[in-house]
Amino acid sequence: MRTDSAILHEIVRIIQERAHVPEKVRIRTKQYQITYLEDHRQRLEEAMRRHDSDRLGMLFGQLPGRIKYQMLKASRKAKPSGKSAPKSAASKPVAKPASRPAPKASKSASKPMGKAKPKPKSRAAARAGGKNRARA
Repeated sequence: MRTDSAILHEIVRIIQERAHVPEKVRIRTKQYQITYLEDHRQRLEEAMRRHDSDRLGMLFGQLPGRIKYQMLKASRKAKPSGKSAPKSAASKPVAKPASRPAPKASKSASKPMGKAKPKPKSRAAARAGGKNRARA
């Protein structure tokens, strides 16, 4: 629940400071992709253009039910801009292994289906079945 609240506060902070609706926010070193439902993003941007603080406050109140967020995977650090990475065996395309032949049909699949004997579900059920038989 803390993450939800932190994301909402960060969205409001960015809107108030930078006057634009964010698509991504960073909370505690994690980045989240924000998706706004319906046309809520357009309404926020329109209220900012008009400098309508009442409407903006109302839209902020609706924000919890109008957004969805997803944590983005951490990307690897970018290469230094002036240097190219040395070519290695790992960067070459890898050949795909030859495909195996299809497995042969099992013997049990080729046998004709006969009448199957019902098996008891457990040992206790098997014993109970033996007790019900006529005693000699």
